[in-house]
Amino acid sequence: MRTDKERNPSVLEKAFRVMVTVGFACTFAASVGAQTAVEVIKDGKKFFQIDGELFPALEALGPPPIPRDNPQRVDEDGWPLKDDPKVRLGELLFFEPALSGDGSVSCQTCHVQGAGWALNSAISRSYPGQSHWRNSQSVVNAAYMSKLFWDGHKESLETQAPSAAKGLAGNGKAPMMAARLQMIPEYVAMFKEAFGSIRNPTKDAWRAIAAFERTLTSTDSPVDEYLRGDEEALDEEQIRGLDLFNGKARCIMCHNGPLASDEKFYNLGLPRQPLFSKIPKNQIGFRSQTYTAGVPEEVFRKVKSDLGLYFKSHNKEDMGKFRTQPLRFIEYTPPYYHHGVLDDLEEVVEFYDQGGGDDYVLEDFGFSTKTARLKKLNLTDDEKEDLIYFLEGFTGEEIFIEIPVLPKPPTRITLR
Repeated sequence: MRTDKERNPSVLEKAFRVMVTVGFACTFAASVGAQTAVEVIKDGKKFFQIDGELFPALEALGPPPIPRDNPQRVDEDGWPLKDDPKVRLGELLFFEPALSGDGSVSCQTCHVQGAGWALNSAISRSYPGQSHWRNSQSVVNAAYMSKLFWDGHKESLETQAPSAAKGLAGNGKAPMMAARLQMIPEYVAMFKEAFGSIRNPTKDAWRAIAAFERTLTSTDSPVDEYLRGDEEALDEEQIRGLDLFNGKARCIMCHNGPLASDEKFYNLGLPRQPLFSKIPKNQIGFRSQTYTAGVPEEVFRKVKSDLGLYFKSHNKEDMGKFRTQPLRFIEYTPPYYHHGVLDDLEEVVEFYDQGGGDDYVLEDFGFSTKTARLKKLNLTDDEKEDLIYFLEGFTGEEIFIEIPVLPKPPTRITLR
């Protein structure tokens, strides 16, 4: 257990925090003990300079962006309203298994509200008889992202939903899904209210689900409150963790700005996922998705682990790279990374402290794509603890809604 002296900041640390609070417009060390980063005020905005690069400081989240081609009602501050007919329809459809191949899989199958609107398993679920090959991500705050899925192959919630429902997760066919919806009178009425007709039920279903997901935002975390000016939102240990995040621990290099993610792609040298080699069904799912990605024969024969962005770009320098994960709501969504290979934040911090891991791209293909940003951090046990406490501060109140009762098709249908 730490002493009171260890828990309280030094006079120098307190002075540093005062300078940060008043927006001291010059450059100075961002981590008092480590002296590894410099804070820079440029064009009125705060950055941290590490290894000659500038990285945006963390910011509190505001209302999510609303696309022009899928408008929805918002309040006077810009927050989506839950009583919007489009949102109410999308909420039902989020739980609707009719939007899948055999009528057994819905969005909530892989995005469970009691598991952070994700899954607390390493590998996500899929349609029956198949296996997924990546970790399920939370839909909370997905509304802010411009690169969805671990390899960023979709740019909006409207395009993400059908990719999941018709792909490995749902295996749905558009005509079948449309027919199911059109047979339910309640849905017909709700589509007409939200969109004016039910002529394009599957396309409008994705738009409705996206509108509902834009109401699933977490912006009340202690970190957000601190960034809005509440100096009591973080305790002393978390403040020290923030200093480490911005400095010695180098987290700000990728986890920056309002999203706590630069939405760029990196190879961290993460360990392989043993499920791919130990469980035949998982191996089949992984191999079939690799084949579907259309990779060259020489790559297909050698690949043993997920190649991430490469499956989208087919550029060898993208092998093993994945999009930086946002940090809000993180306490509810273990295990972590694209294949759920690290179980908790303690393992995550230890992984970065060691400078990442070995690059399986190098082992399999003879060249490395591992990012040069990862270096051994030499964090002390107390520093690791402070950093973990700060990371936990990205998590606000857990989000729950009442599971809706879904409408059912009539027991008898008369064809005309």
